[in-house]
Amino acid sequence: MLPVIFLTVVVDLIGFGLILPLLPFFAVHFGASPFTVALLAVAFSVAQFLAAPVMGSLSDRVGRRPVFLGCMLLSIIGYVCLAFADSLLAIFLARIVTGIGGSKIGVAQAIIADSTPPHQRARGMGLIGSAFGIGMILGPVIGGLLIGPDPLHPHYRLPIIAAAVTSSIALLFAVLKVRETHQPQPELQVRLWSNPFGTLPRLGRTVVVLILISFVINFVFSQIETLFPLFVAARLDWHAYEVGLAFTFIGSIVLTVQGILIGPLTRWFGEARLLTYGMLSLAAGCAMAHLVTDIPSIAISILLTASGLATVNPSLSSLVSRNTDPARQGAAMSSMQSLGALGRTLGPAWGGWLFDHAGINIPYWIGGAILLATLAFCWRVIHARLPAETQ
Repeated sequence: MLPVIFLTVVVDLIGFGLILPLLPFFAVHFGASPFTVALLAVAFSVAQFLAAPVMGSLSDRVGRRPVFLGCMLLSIIGYVCLAFADSLLAIFLARIVTGIGGSKIGVAQAIIADSTPPHQRARGMGLIGSAFGIGMILGPVIGGLLIGPDPLHPHYRLPIIAAAVTSSIALLFAVLKVRETHQPQPELQVRLWSNPFGTLPRLGRTVVVLILISFVINFVFSQIETLFPLFVAARLDWHAYEVGLAFTFIGSIVLTVQGILIGPLTRWFGEARLLTYGMLSLAAGCAMAHLVTDIPSIAISILLTASGLATVNPSLSSLVSRNTDPARQGAAMSSMQSLGALGRTLGPAWGGWLFDHAGINIPYWIGGAILLATLAFCWRVIHARLPAETQ
């Protein structure tokens, strides 16, 4: 089952990668300011924040497969709406629909949790990161080629249409290959607009703290991701084509770490140490913002940031899963995704305001400080002994 989920998510995330580098420039084309560009990420994340726990609980009730397929269909609808957007309002609406569809990642993680024994879970969760890596390698470079190297005559809509086509192929593959991994539990109640924090008290203190760490990491990284195109445009005079190549470099690092190294690294060091390294590396990447003046310096900053993120995500997902009751894996994974989405909601808004009013380095410096403080406060929970598990 893992190869099937991996291939499905890879193809779908190639579509995500196609539009990631161009979206800020596409919005600026319609008159958006840096803060408005940040609000686009906020709209996507708010939708995901509200939808993810509902989709996760729904997958616990009716099964993973129908929810997973429905979320993929929503992503396609969002891409089609974005391709034909003719105003900033239309772009915002398209991103909201795509954000709801993005809840499929939490459901995919629940499918992986259903399909793997505890001692292999970090490797299984790493497959999602590997899928992101491949999507970030192929998507941005293809999107950059479709946009073209001429910043005065960019072809913004071609990559968006390609994203819709790519995600449609992924949906077809999922319809044919993805099977159900979870016995439906019709006795569970699902509210369409349930409190996104409502499931947290039932997950236990350790899981809640780990999910809050996920919130912080997403809060900080979302600033880096959202503002990166505008940052390098201001510092290095880059455009969508160069940003696409940079995202390909990021994807290559993530794929190498999560697709090849995460299994051995987890066996040698364990999830707690890898999570610690990842947070320190992300903080170091943020601290380098003021040193970025040329390609070598931005490459070092990207290497620190991407390698940190690549170790953080599977390690944190594995720790959450291994500390969660098997009957509540869907709720736990989707709660983590939902709180992560809340971080990706507040982070770009905060970072975009700082970018506009305090300077382009300030969001990164503050983000690095927040990561270090969170690591210090949560050290005991991160390094606590795992509960006994069936191997």
